[in-house]
Amino acid sequence: MNTELYIARHILPRKNTTNISKPIVNIAIIAIALGLAVMIIAVSIIVGFKSTISEQIFGFSSHIEIVNFDNNSSYETLPIQKDSNLIKNLQNEEIVTGVQVYATKPGLIKVNNTARGIIVKGIDETYNWHFIEKHLIEGSILQFPPDTTTDNVVISKTLANLLGLSISDKFTTSFVPNDANKKVRKRSFIVSGIYETHLNEIDDRFILADIRHIQDLNNWEPNQISGYEVFLQDYKLLDKQKETINDIVGYDISPDSQKLQVETLQEKTPQIFDWLSLLDMNAWLIIALMILVAGMNMITGLLVIILEKTTMIGILKSIGAQNANIRKIFLYVGSLLIGKGLFWGNVVGLMLCILQQQFHLITLDPTIYFMSYVPISLSFTYILLLNIGTFILTTAMLIIPSMVITKISPSEAIRFD
Repeated sequence: MNTELYIARHILPRKNTTNISKPIVNIAIIAIALGLAVMIIAVSIIVGFKSTISEQIFGFSSHIEIVNFDNNSSYETLPIQKDSNLIKNLQNEEIVTGVQVYATKPGLIKVNNTARGIIVKGIDETYNWHFIEKHLIEGSILQFPPDTTTDNVVISKTLANLLGLSISDKFTTSFVPNDANKKVRKRSFIVSGIYETHLNEIDDRFILADIRHIQDLNNWEPNQISGYEVFLQDYKLLDKQKETINDIVGYDISPDSQKLQVETLQEKTPQIFDWLSLLDMNAWLIIALMILVAGMNMITGLLVIILEKTTMIGILKSIGAQNANIRKIFLYVGSLLIGKGLFWGNVVGLMLCILQQQFHLITLDPTIYFMSYVPISLSFTYILLLNIGTFILTTAMLIIPSMVITKISPSEAIRFD
């Protein structure tokens, strides 16, 4: 039998008692519950926000791109030869979930008196439409007839609203040729679908078209492309997985001995990922503040209980109980109260997260936050770690007030009663 735990359970403030410590202990429990609930909500929002943004960025652009080694940072690219052996080697790699080819070219759309600079992203039948279909709000995706080049394109809602375009509308796009001595070339496109990702980097400029348009505009051969888009299983291991892709590309000898380079999306747009990494700092700051507040309230509550039980402490000392044993009693008291606070914190935090996850009660301005509602991603691993961390740290903080017990004299404590 654990004597200290038995005593601790019997000196906890009860519902029908008028102990001085009761309201203070209740406040401490509420502080722990609210603190844990806030931590669960904050971490769930940050994880949800990061995963949603990452999904949108990677969904449109892929995790890794393989392009011409001499490419600059513009969308007017140098071509590489489409290599079926390289594609096969990449697809056979366990970490790779998909490979697709693409080509890009800047252009200018002019409808009535409104002009807009855009990037045409040429794709073919290997393109994975999962991301676009998820964000398609009107119309349909592209179909690629084997014998003819389709004029259908998928554009963003932002461009459609700006240019006054809707499904089945035609518009003309002008392209500057690679050869400075040639005239501006034009293409007529038809709106087949309209998507909305809420990411300005995508919605403000990209339209999806048949890759054969880009090849024709650039006077490329049918097997020339801007590059390959490679999708991976886990973007969190991007740097390590880039080395694997580099090995495949390096050892693959293409027919024309072309030089290729492997680029991660993080290297191409570091500002976005630097911004996302700042969210982790915010999460740690919230967790630290909540644990500090909860710990201070528990210290106060335990001190009041110790002072209220001074006579009991004196009696225990007079019958031979050691300071360590008595301190253990009150640490058990604190742990039981912390456990109660954690229970209600989990109930409140998870309930609010599930409500937001299911019903999207809190909305956002998508032009600022890139999404229309606060995203929630419940990770039971993170929740478990929050519970364990909060319990250990707040319990450890109770060691300080328990030291008061060593200063209590048995004779004075009993005489005071």
